[in-house]
Amino acid sequence: MATLHTDAGSGARGVHASEEARAEAGSLGFKLLLATLGMLFGAVVLGVLAIRLGNTSRPDALPPLPWQVWVSTVALFATSIAFMEVVAAQRRGSDAGIRVGLVTAGCLALLFSAMQGWAWYDWYEGMPEWEAATQQYRIGVMGFWVFTSLHVAHVLGGLVPLAMVGWYAVFRTWTASRSGLLRHTATYWHFLDAVWIVLLVTMLLVL
Repeated sequence: MATLHTDAGSGARGVHASEEARAEAGSLGFKLLLATLGMLFGAVVLGVLAIRLGNTSRPDALPPLPWQVWVSTVALFATSIAFMEVVAAQRRGSDAGIRVGLVTAGCLALLFSAMQGWAWYDWYEGMPEWEAATQQYRIGVMGFWVFTSLHVAHVLGGLVPLAMVGWYAVFRTWTASRSGLLRHTATYWHFLDAVWIVLLVTMLLVL
């Protein structure tokens, strides 16, 4: 159980009895965060499914997903792979490998966001024609906007810890005390990868 710890000599105060207890508390909080985000994305998927399945007539030819979506998907998968290499480099004690991997992951994450923005622009350009067709087309467009916007919002949020770890790795000497933050950041991006697979499959089969 976490206890209040006071250092009489320096006046520093802490809420954990040891570094191990602090790491355990951080891991628990991170797991609760992922569980909450998982429920959020699950609720959104179920909500769109309920709206979509509530319409008895389905168009034979919904607009295909923009090609930029597939490029962004590859970029996101590559981001996850880059984080796997970063964690492997940390275990090997390779500071250079950590730096290269984090910079690569950051560039790929930005590429994913840029491709999604481009995809939104393409769909926005064609939206008047599609919306003029049927209600089912409008539902498909709505689902695309909801899924991709929510996911990109969390991708942009994931850039914050990525930037923090990247700044430390590039401009300061890497230490083992940062390994927990690195693992959590990598796990978060793996989570975004898994969520995107679910959203992409849902868009292909349902919208």
